Amino acid sequence: MKYLPFILVLASAILTSACSHEEADGNKETSATAEVQEITIVPVQQLQPSKQIVLPGELKPWNKVNIHPKVKGFVKSLAVDRGSVVKKGQVLAILDAPESLSELSQAKAQLQAAEATASEQSTRAQASKLTYQRMLKTSKMEGAVSLNELDLAKARMMGDSASATVAQGNVQAARAYYQTKSQLAQYLTITAPFDGVIIERNTSPGALVGPSESSSAKPLFVLQDSRTLRLTVAIPEVYANQISGKGTVNFTVNAVPEKLFTATYARSGSSLQEENRSMMTEFDIKNTNDELKAGMYAEVRLPITRSAQTLFVPVKSVVSSSEKVFVVRVKDDKAERIAVKKGNVVDTLVEVFGNLQPGDWIVKEASDEIREGQSAKWHRTESQPVSTTSYQK
Repeated sequence: MKYLPFILVLASAILTSACSHEEADGNKETSATAEVQEITIVPVQQLQPSKQIVLPGELKPWNKVNIHPKVKGFVKSLAVDRGSVVKKGQVLAILDAPESLSELSQAKAQLQAAEATASEQSTRAQASKLTYQRMLKTSKMEGAVSLNELDLAKARMMGDSASATVAQGNVQAARAYYQTKSQLAQYLTITAPFDGVIIERNTSPGALVGPSESSSAKPLFVLQDSRTLRLTVAIPEVYANQISGKGTVNFTVNAVPEKLFTATYARSGSSLQEENRSMMTEFDIKNTNDELKAGMYAEVRLPITRSAQTLFVPVKSVVSSSEKVFVVRVKDDKAERIAVKKGNVVDTLVEVFGNLQPGDWIVKEASDEIREGQSAKWHRTESQPVSTTSYQK
């Protein structure tokens, strides 16, 4: 029994050694497995797919105007109200301004007086001219007319001619003044500048109204033409160069959710607004049945496409780490990280910009664990076809 402790220690050492060998063998197997890890790689594709993005839009009237009075006066009568359909030139309201009418009468009297004076001066100038011409002809006979009389006749003719010219100038000034007052008097009758519908009426008979320099002053009427509507859409900067500039778009509105409307491309601002870095684009819609209303918000399906082919990779091929955004390219059976910038997402692919070429092999499902220069068993497979059209909000 004295050898029992020694035997136990020896047995324990043998067991420990056996376990260590088994663990080492297991690590070797794991290492070997890691070295022969199979990773799927796919080629970079060069595509020019189209897609549809969904953007908010707003329906605006073809024409809209706030109608303010140009002269001060009392509202004598109103011919329209909210909802009235009017034609261009139709009378909307009549103002009463006794001062303006009095000034018009005074201007008319001044014009008539100036015209009478001018007529008198013109007649006098003609008579003086005839007198001088007769005296000049008679003066050729010796002793018939003295030189002094001839000079006086000539001076009178020139003076009367100058007076006639001044009188004619006074007529022109009086006529201009009268036309100004006449125009102001015409402003007492307020008419519609175009066909449309009155959507606001902010005055009543007897109210004192007049021109105001304040932008917050309410107009007498608000008139709009909604027979054709403008669908305005703010295109984000990232899509600004992907608008075709022709064709149509589809949209829906909350008021008629079951119906899909169509609008035609019309015009674009061709520049970005500083406030939100977007490009305002307009599409026209015929609204003959008045089904759509100005002011409605719309959900617009806007088709976009690049002007040329670009590179696409699977979405899972792009890794976004704390350092950079990259894909893992396999070159000479070694992994290398290529920095990229992401673009449009189409189906299961994402557009990338970087030091890549069509046909380059990249890891299909990359991760931050794949290191630079790493080797693996690379399994090549072809990329799946992508849908030509996709929707994105």
